[in-house]
Formats: sequence, C-alpha cells, structure tokens
Amino acid sequence: MPLGLSDNLFQRIVSALLLLPPVLWVTYEGGVWFSGLLALGGVLMILEWCQLTDRRGAIEKVAGTALIVSLILLLEDGTMEIRFWHVLTALGVLAFLGVLLVRAGIAVGWWLTGVAYVALPISSLWFLRNDNGLLVLWVFLITWATDVGGYFAGKGIGGPKLAPKISPKKTWAGLWGGVVLSGLVSVIMHQIAPFTAATLIVVLLSGVLAIWAQVGDLLESAVKRHFNVKDSGGLIPGHGGLLDRVDGLVFVAPAVASIVLLSYYLGFEF
Repeated sequence: MPLGLSDNLFQRIVSALLLLPPVLWVTYEGGVWFSGLLALGGVLMILEWCQLTDRRGAIEKVAGTALIVSLILLLEDGTMEIRFWHVLTALGVLAFLGVLLVRAGIAVGWWLTGVAYVALPISSLWFLRNDNGLLVLWVFLITWATDVGGYFAGKGIGGPKLAPKISPKKTWAGLWGGVVLSGLVSVIMHQIAPFTAATLIVVLLSGVLAIWAQVGDLLESAVKRHFNVKDSGGLIPGHGGLLDRVDGLVFVAPAVASIVLLSYYLGFEF
C-alpha cells in the first residue's frame, strides 16, 4: 500500500477524498441541491436498514422510500405552515413506538424504528441548513473529527475497551481522542467563521456531541451484532455501508437541531 498504509485506511482516505468535495459543494449551494442530497441519502439509508434488519420485502422498502421522500417534499413545500418541532415530536413518538414493538418481539417495530432513525437526522439537517448553513458544516466536522480522532487514538494508544460486548475494537483512548479532535476543529472553525455566541459554548458542546456521536456509533454496532452482520452494506469502500459512515451524524444532527430550537423558545443566545 502507498506510504505503508493498511488496505482499510487507504480505502477510507480515498473514499473521503472522493465524497467530501461534492457533499461540501451541495451543502454550500443549499436549496434543491441539498434537499436532493438528503433525499438520496435517506433512501439509501432506509434501504440499508431494511436489509440489515431482515425487513427485505418490497412493501417495506417501497413504503420506507416513499416516506423519506415525502418528508423532504413536505419540508420543502413553502405553502404549508409546518413547525419543525412538530416533525421532531412525531418522529420521536414513532421511534418510541418502534422500540416498544421491538422489545415486545414484533418484527415491524424494526421498520418503524428505522424510519425514525433515518428521518430524524435527514429532517434535522434540512432545518439546520435553512437556519444557518455553518451549523451543518459543524455537524459534519464533529462527526468526522470524532471518527478520525477515535480511529488514530484507538490504534495508536489502545488500552481498555470501551464496550467490548458491543464493539470489541473501540477503546476509551479512542473516545477521548475523538472528543479532543472534535473540540479542536470546532474551535478552529469558530475562529474562522463564528457560528455561536461564544467560543466556550463551542468547546463544551463539541465535547458532549462527540460523546453523543460515539453513542450513535455503538447503537448501530449493537444492531449489527443483534443481526450478526459485520457492515450495513458495501456502498463505501473502507467504511462499509452508508449507515456505517453516518452512525454518529444520526445522533449529532438531531441534537444540534434540538439545541437551536430550545434557544429560540427559551430565549437564550446559542
């Protein structure tokens, strides 16, 4: 491998270099381009989820795809008076119902949970892009920095395992490596293009959100372990499926959107 890199790391770097520019360009452009990206990503995610959780029937896949695309169209429809917190509440209820059904051993619960699992981050990114595009970039940076910091700190330092029964390769060193790098890139971004009221808020939230991203990573790992699957798919070389790549973002995007909403309703400056 070039530069002595492992096969997996080389594939990760190449995939990132190929995917990063178009994603950043579409995020910058916003509008229908960004909504189209969200719709495409959402459809790929729900199809992967159906495959991962053994909901492989045409009805589940078509219905999931239709719901994700309809959600984007609903959000884009400027003629409709729809408050984003209504969307978050409805999807939160759907997720809760899905989890209850899963725990009760009812298989359709996995499908309901998957729809919420995909729709929450997709709708949150749409909201953040329309509120402040820099917040979308921040969500991306936190997710990427947590992954990169966790990967290299875990590889380089090793040490005690974080959750060996769920994800045997993850370590506490990786967790804190992700937190540190997330905080660092967030501060650098804020100095270049301020997007919150104060740097201290950025530092505190970036650390919390990095840990929250790791929770999202562990949750997806737990689902894969439950179904005895290594990767959610093979779409991205070196990463597996799209769900494997965005498992942290799935948790971070709704969290940031919720913080922004709370700042509006409670009257404090974010």
